[in-house]
Amino acid sequence: MLQPEFLYRFLKVAAVNVVSNITIPLSGAISVAFLGHLSNISYLAGVALGAIIFDFLYESCSFIKSGTTAITSQAVGRDDREAILLAGLQNALIALGLGLLFLLLQYPLGKIGFMLLNAAPDVQLAGISYFNSRIWGAPAAFLNLVLIGWLLGQEQNRKVLLLTIIGNVANIVLNYLYIVLWNWSSMGAGLSQAISQYITLFVALVMIGRQVSFTEIASLTGKILNWSALKAAFMLNGNLSVRSIVIVCIFILFNAFSATLGTEVLAENVLLLQMVALSMYMCDGVEYATATFIGQFQGQGAKDKFVPLLQIALGTNLVIGVMVGLVAVVGVDPLFHLFTSHGELIETAKVYIDWIPLVVVSAGCAYILDGYFAGLSEGAAVRNTYLSSGFLGITSLCLATFYFHSNHFLWFALSLFMISCTLILGLQIPMTLQSKNEANEEKEAVVNL
Repeated sequence: MLQPEFLYRFLKVAAVNVVSNITIPLSGAISVAFLGHLSNISYLAGVALGAIIFDFLYESCSFIKSGTTAITSQAVGRDDREAILLAGLQNALIALGLGLLFLLLQYPLGKIGFMLLNAAPDVQLAGISYFNSRIWGAPAAFLNLVLIGWLLGQEQNRKVLLLTIIGNVANIVLNYLYIVLWNWSSMGAGLSQAISQYITLFVALVMIGRQVSFTEIASLTGKILNWSALKAAFMLNGNLSVRSIVIVCIFILFNAFSATLGTEVLAENVLLLQMVALSMYMCDGVEYATATFIGQFQGQGAKDKFVPLLQIALGTNLVIGVMVGLVAVVGVDPLFHLFTSHGELIETAKVYIDWIPLVVVSAGCAYILDGYFAGLSEGAAVRNTYLSSGFLGITSLCLATFYFHSNHFLWFALSLFMISCTLILGLQIPMTLQSKNEANEEKEAVVNL
């Protein structure tokens, strides 16, 4: 059984995770807000398109944060100082390599991204200028994901919150300086976000430097490049990356197929997805909290705490889902009016509003189970689940669009994807509660059948 005060600890970690999660889309939104007051609207449109590309790239690589949290929290549970440091150092090495790879591939990435988005020449020019300046922040962005994941794995919530505040304040100040005062438009928007990432990284390194000595790091130099440990980290991150990529692809296809059904359908779904996105960022925060604590319990060998933790986490996301669902069904008008003044669009979007509770509740449950298996370093279970559910989701989206020609079926397909992820992962929970010998015996029995 978990102590009553554990609920407070859990919710505190979850809240910090929610705040840190929203910084990626928020950084793009801040630039859009400043550019929206310039006379030439093409800068605004270009940065909005560029922000979509970065949301895709960074969200696809968010696995590096959850992987670091999982490995670190397990080491915390074992009270293994060396393993805690290695978790941060080895994943930082992977993140640095990933960031440098993005720099090397910046030309094809930008070319393909803007080709797919297909904007007017002046808009595309502004977007490319934004992309080319912001991409230089990629190494710092990925290192920040690792450092935040490493701090969260140790429940150092105040430091994560401080880093989030510093990064956003720096971004706002630099946006004002570059866009408003110096009139650097889209290039300034990209530079402000890249530089703010390096400012955040510098502050994070100073913080960590106060609790980790250079002597400790130097003594681990030989172990950082240990192939077996790096391979394990690569495997976990690689498996978790499949989950991130599948989710991103499902939502890209959902938007693309919405456009196929007509501009009005696309506009309606964009409105509805604002509520889904809000819910998913909140649920994602609870997911990271789940990964943190399940990793600690795994390191302590306290399997008796797995189910109570799951109950708390699922209950938290259920509350979030129900609250968002109630807002969607009962009081959606004020929210939609923030995004559009077209009353007829709001009224037609309401036809599909009943799908929102199902999508957000099923997504919330799936996210908790993602965190559960990630915290146990069971990346293969997550990978296989999202590959199979992704195939089902893509097939359903195609049928909804090209056979049924129905937006209702499009939302049904999205719900089916989330429900499938929840069910497949849920069926694998009993195996995680068994001892290693029992699990091996069960696997052998399945193979023999």
